[in-house]
Amino acid sequence: MNDIDGLILAGGRSKRMGCDDKLKSILHGKTLLEIVIERLGPQVGELFINANPDLCGEQSLTVIADKVEGFQGPLTGLWSALKSDRLSDASYLMMVPCDGPFIPKNLVAELYQSMVKNRADIACVRYQGFAQPTFSLWHKRVLPAVEETLLVKKMGGFKPLLAGLNTVYLDWPEQPLNPFFNINSPEDLAAAELLLA
Repeated sequence: MNDIDGLILAGGRSKRMGCDDKLKSILHGKTLLEIVIERLGPQVGELFINANPDLCGEQSLTVIADKVEGFQGPLTGLWSALKSDRLSDASYLMMVPCDGPFIPKNLVAELYQSMVKNRADIACVRYQGFAQPTFSLWHKRVLPAVEETLLVKKMGGFKPLLAGLNTVYLDWPEQPLNPFFNINSPEDLAAAELLLA
């Protein structure tokens, strides 16, 4: 979808993984980053990575570093991308985490349809009754609200924006394999390997 940029969030601290470069963790013979690029890339016009450029190595995609010193939470990655002059002129930004290797191949289309139908600012996945804000589509007009939340209110999470802006939730049908499974620890990585075996 040409009017949608994609952003892979890879700027987190990866404390539970015990390393700084979770995006390079290997799952089924590929890095988590490679898997997410393969799954999200065909769904968006242009694809970007929010990460420390030093951790990405040789990369053909544009890497957008956090513009705030010190980790302030996942909202930092969204704000850094929206504030960057490196995104395209697309109206929307689809955000996914680098540790979500099972992203549905129709996720962006479903969120976009829901967003347009409801004239929303944000379309967020909900799975088994729980919001999944790192799997969400944002209209780029939300930049001022994101900036105020992060820099003025000093809140680094998504919940205040999901509550304060016009947000539509898309209830994703349950599946045998959780499509929004996050790999946050070595145990999660081992579990994901078993799921793919």
